[in-house]
Amino acid sequence: MIVRTGRLGAAAGILMCLQLAACAGTTTVRWVKTGADEEAIARELRDCNQRANAALASERGINQDINATLGRNWQLGGTLGIEDQAMGEQAAGYADQILNNCMQAKGFTKAS
Repeated sequence: MIVRTGRLGAAAGILMCLQLAACAGTTTVRWVKTGADEEAIARELRDCNQRANAALASERGINQDINATLGRNWQLGGTLGIEDQAMGEQAAGYADQILNNCMQAKGFTKAS
C-alpha cells in the first residue's frame, strides 16, 4: 500500500533536512583585504550579501514557476521532495557564487 503524505509532509521533511545540513556544515567565512578595516569589510560584505539575496529571491521565483509547471508530475512520480531540495540547493549555490564573485571583484580574499 502506498501512502501519499502530500506537499506539507514533503515540505516539512525538506525543511528539516536543510536545517540539519545548515547546522552541520555551517562555517564562518572571513574576508580580508590589505588596508581594509572591519567597518569597510562589513560594509562591502553587506553590499555583496544584498546582491546575493536578490539573486536568491529571483532563483526562488523561477523555482516556483518550475514547480507550478512540473510539480504535479513530480508529485505523481514521487520525486517532488527531491526536486524541491535540488532546486533549493542550486539556488543557494548560485547565491554563494554571487557573493564570492562580488567580494573578489572588490579585492577581498577568503582568510584561511
